[in-house]
Amino acid sequence: MNDTPGRLLIRGGDVITMDPALGDLPGADVLIENGRISAVGANLPDDGAEIIDARGRIVMPGLIDAHLHTWESAVRGLGGDWMGPEYFRVIHAGAGPRYTPDDIYLGTLAGALAHLDRGTTGLFDWCHGNATPEHTDAAIDALFESGIRALFGHGTVKPDPKPGQTHYSEIPHPAGEIRRLRSGRLGDDTARVTLAMAILGSEQATWEVTLHDFKLAKEHGLLTSAHIWGRAEAKVPDGYQRLNDLGLLGPDHNIVHGYDLPDDEVRLILDAGVSITATPVPELQRNPATPLMLRVRDMGGRPSIGCDHEVYNSADMFEAMRHSLRASRIFDNVRSAAAGKGTVEDPVTMREALEWATINNARAMGLDGRIGSLSPGKEADIILLRRDGLGVRPVADLIHAAVMFAGPRDVEAVMVGGHFVKRDFKLLFDENNLASLHERLALSRARLLEGTGYA
Repeated sequence: MNDTPGRLLIRGGDVITMDPALGDLPGADVLIENGRISAVGANLPDDGAEIIDARGRIVMPGLIDAHLHTWESAVRGLGGDWMGPEYFRVIHAGAGPRYTPDDIYLGTLAGALAHLDRGTTGLFDWCHGNATPEHTDAAIDALFESGIRALFGHGTVKPDPKPGQTHYSEIPHPAGEIRRLRSGRLGDDTARVTLAMAILGSEQATWEVTLHDFKLAKEHGLLTSAHIWGRAEAKVPDGYQRLNDLGLLGPDHNIVHGYDLPDDEVRLILDAGVSITATPVPELQRNPATPLMLRVRDMGGRPSIGCDHEVYNSADMFEAMRHSLRASRIFDNVRSAAAGKGTVEDPVTMREALEWATINNARAMGLDGRIGSLSPGKEADIILLRRDGLGVRPVADLIHAAVMFAGPRDVEAVMVGGHFVKRDFKLLFDENNLASLHERLALSRARLLEGTGYA
């Protein structure tokens, strides 16, 4: 990662702090010392700090993606028109078993760098293509090398079992791997890359496996995340009630998707303090259900959003944020009309959508004490957006500009923990290594998709 001086002063930018106590501060400064934000306000003394001229820029927290299968980046762009089970058939059953550790490394590195280039500084890397410890290590290598902040969700593969093999729903999360990672390179919860468990959960696992995985996570002090859709064929239909009765649900658990969960189960999950992440761009491609972030919001919860994967769509958090906002408004309008009301009484706001993509996502990942807002004491994960681009000028309102008009093309600078990873619109990653990555990624894609009918 590019070395950065101990003191930086971002001077004169229009600051969106996402901290209710600070608000939005036009023409303000952000002082960074040793990778952390030490002060936010107008006319801060520089005291010998390096000055970063932010006039004409929006200064704001980096966007955060609360759910992405980064390892799938090599197979981007296959399923824009898929409306059935193709994702599971082509990606998991077809390409998945062909992944080598090098394929995992290349996809994860490419996906992480693309996130940084587009202004996303934090990522929940939900890695369930890691068939061996070598696959896991390759993914972690890529995250460290990229410079992104990541919560690495250690998952497990889900192959169709061969005759005589145990179905994956009956296989507990590998305790030895969690011990290895927790006692080794992902043992520091203050590091840039930290550990979580991406478990099967009660929808895809037996009760015995579900209970084992929750207890394993508690033993190691780890956040767990599970894919939960609310399907009738769930392995343990009353799993969350049973987990709640045992006192195992809390802020250290996260569910993703959940679009078919009944309201009473969503309420139980929220009341237990569990975070809920929706990925509305791919979810609404195939499912007509009301987006879960809207239902969570209706119940007084704090919605979280992610991109999920790049097989259908770009992992662009600007797009995910806007899509989440507009999808919420569309479904809200439909509900209001069905109820005979002329207008929505409490519409989702642009600021709420920005909260979903920043501080709420940090909370879902257990990192809201470290990132998600420009609050003094937090780590300096910051992006600078130019306001003079043809697609943004002359929007005056900061939130309107950031949420509805800005995009990756306007991301001038990105820093993670006070270190620049992009500056002057240029990603600070070795150009030769980047060219090699492109070439190797193309070869990886061709081999992974050979014989699937897709290229």
